[in-house]
Amino acid sequence: MEFYAKSPVFTLPEDKKRQLAGKIEYLIQKLKGELGENDLGILEGYQASIFNSAVEAGHKTLQGHLNDTVKCAEDFLGLYGNYFSEKEKMLILHACSLHDIGKANYIFQTKVNDELADGSVKDIRQIPHGFLGAVILSKKDFLCQHPECDEDDFSVLLTAIYYHHNRPDIYSGKELEEYCRKYYLEYVKEYLNNENISIYPGNRNKLLFSDQNHKEQLSVDEELWCKYMLVKGMLNKFDWTVSAGYDRAEIAIDFKAKKLCHNVEKVLSGGYRPAQSFMADNRDGNVIVIAPTGSGKTEAALLWLNGEKGFYTLPLKVSSNAIYQRIKEKYEYKDVALLHSDSMNSYLLESPEDVENSYRNYEQAKLFSYPLTVCTVDQLFKFVYKALGTEIFAATLKYSKIVIDEIQSYSPKIVAALIFGLTEIKNMGGKFAIITATFPPVLKFFMKKNKLIEGRDYVYKDFSDTASTLRHRVRVMKGDLDIDRIVEDAPAKKILIICNTVSKAQKIYSEICDRCPETGLLHSRYIRADREILEKRIMEFSGDKSKTGIWVTTQIVEASLDIDFDILHTEMCTADSLLQRMGRCNRAGTKSTDEPNIIVYDNGAGRGKIYDKDIYDRSADLLNTYDGKIISETDKVNYMNQVYDIERIKKTNYYMQIENNLMHFRNLRPLEYDAENAKDDFRDIRSITVIPERIYNQNYDFIQEMKNFLNTPHVDKGIRQILKSRLAALTMNLNIHYGIPNGIDKGTIGTFDIHRARLEYDFNGYTGRGLLLDKIEDEGFFV
Repeated sequence: MEFYAKSPVFTLPEDKKRQLAGKIEYLIQKLKGELGENDLGILEGYQASIFNSAVEAGHKTLQGHLNDTVKCAEDFLGLYGNYFSEKEKMLILHACSLHDIGKANYIFQTKVNDELADGSVKDIRQIPHGFLGAVILSKKDFLCQHPECDEDDFSVLLTAIYYHHNRPDIYSGKELEEYCRKYYLEYVKEYLNNENISIYPGNRNKLLFSDQNHKEQLSVDEELWCKYMLVKGMLNKFDWTVSAGYDRAEIAIDFKAKKLCHNVEKVLSGGYRPAQSFMADNRDGNVIVIAPTGSGKTEAALLWLNGEKGFYTLPLKVSSNAIYQRIKEKYEYKDVALLHSDSMNSYLLESPEDVENSYRNYEQAKLFSYPLTVCTVDQLFKFVYKALGTEIFAATLKYSKIVIDEIQSYSPKIVAALIFGLTEIKNMGGKFAIITATFPPVLKFFMKKNKLIEGRDYVYKDFSDTASTLRHRVRVMKGDLDIDRIVEDAPAKKILIICNTVSKAQKIYSEICDRCPETGLLHSRYIRADREILEKRIMEFSGDKSKTGIWVTTQIVEASLDIDFDILHTEMCTADSLLQRMGRCNRAGTKSTDEPNIIVYDNGAGRGKIYDKDIYDRSADLLNTYDGKIISETDKVNYMNQVYDIERIKKTNYYMQIENNLMHFRNLRPLEYDAENAKDDFRDIRSITVIPERIYNQNYDFIQEMKNFLNTPHVDKGIRQILKSRLAALTMNLNIHYGIPNGIDKGTIGTFDIHRARLEYDFNGYTGRGLLLDKIEDEGFFV
């Protein structure tokens, strides 16, 4: 009997191709006025390609899949073997060679092989093949064959195979044994050509953890958990790579040629700045570098990577996009990936004429196949939640270097996740670099508390005093923003206003826009397509030396956009955010600081709601020291250190959140989170996706066609992704920390997770206030 790994993939019959092509033609004709030329071109290209897909995928045998997975692992270890011990390599290869053995059961084979179609068993509940594969492993045989291993190693291997897919374990011991006796043992003996194979139901008691309802979930020793993450994560990496149709887990490897490193050196022409020299000299260890804006932190990080597999993480998608483009264009390095929730859209914009290639690039980015990936931290650090399916992140970081840019920008929960995750990565063998303009001492304190100790586990260097340029003079004001002064200065200056809330930014914009012809507004309550327009506008305004005027924004510009204004007017906030905001003004330090160019309004806005009130108060009180004075880069570091002085903030909510979350991660037991819950909790998602009523009505035909077309069978995954991204461009995420606002539908549109917002949306293609939560549109309250 031939055993197969999965069902064969057949090319569509000609009549089905014609039907699908007809549906695409209908969609093209229906949406000609809705979609841009690029999108129409993509659909037309896909329509033509339907008739060219003449190749059928063969019926993959089980042995063929296992051989391919082992070969993928062996090829990888031939290149990256120095990052792994001999025992680790053996366990990984052993897991790859055995992981799908459980598919050699009769019920599974009847599902994937039409020749075995057997109506008498169609209603038999199939036990997952991972579970079956694990129960034929003999601990005695394993330990005899591998004397270097112990019972913990066997449990690691067993658990990696048992849970290599995320399947609920709802089967009793009796049910498992009966299934094996009837549908498995005879067939796995035949497949392995070994009559000595036995079933070991007791193996389930040797698992590191179990989601069987009747079992109490026990904690797992952290060192043992890291061993498990490595084996399970690498198994998933090779299995998923092969299943996606690729034969190599890593592409365009750069650790020998060091192409990116050489390109950076060429651009710098050998003239390294202090931070760059330091990181190049310490490229074999973990580093924390404090360096002000303009000190070449990005280049320093790329030199530290030194051609090894790397991840460059940033707080926001827009800043990730900017670094990604910079690496591709300025340093002429094409083998870089972009990974965040909207990255598929970026790949499509790069090559709209080649959907297949765009989707392949996106898919390989998700498999972490590139030598360098620029991403947001939520793409990597979910493994701290011990959720099934997240092990690949930790396993990949074992043989990688990770750069964390601007760590002070993150919430206390994410800071705790990063500190805990970096400890795990360090213990597994990975390396990290934290590069930031400011590094609150509380972070170093918690790193030490979590066994990341300066001098032993990382080197620390502060380059603040190397910045001789004085860029900012501060004025602290009580009360609200001085609109008259701002409008008076606008004809001769580029003025940036940063408010603590969207509503306040909308109000200030409304007061200013009629008094100053060049006024812009940017915040988070625009649909994505319009927000991209505004982000592009503010950057163009910033870069155009001939332009003057006002831009009103919120904290979304703190660390995301590469902008430079003459004067900053900002509401008071916590020290870390305030220093980030200062970085949007006089970045190069070429403008006069004789008069204050940072005007801070201490009006209590956001105190206690957006910002920890104790940290806000300390930030405001200590800022008064610099009122009317130049604040140097060294002063900024001292200011940050004073605000976050450990002894002064131990009773603050900020401190307690970090401490409590670190304790939470330390005490987490496996399976308390699933991968989806981990993602939401990590990002602290309390938001919904909404589409403003006006946008919904304008795009009604498009939305209806999407609902119909996305339910069409046989549509290419890449095309589905494109259309979903186009729909996403019409939406925004709305914070619901305080409940769903009035005017937002509780239900969603069809199967899309999108709510209609029956609220006024103000945008004319160039400017506008965005979504107004206090103005409900009376029109459109019908289905």
